[in-house]
Amino acid sequence: MDYKTEEKSAPGRGKVKVLADTYEKGEPKGIAAGRWLNKLKDRQEKIKYLKVSMR
Repeated sequence: MDYKTEEKSAPGRGKVKVLADTYEKGEPKGIAAGRWLNKLKDRQEKIKYLKVSMR
């Protein structure tokens, strides 16, 4: 994926390059779009995800 960059002024550093928008515009399609449970492969991955998020 090619990243778009923008030049912005930073305090004490002059102009710097920063990342521009890196997402695709629009809305996800389908019933399962955006549901994290459907993106994980198996039960172990789901448990690992939940344990990490509980820290």
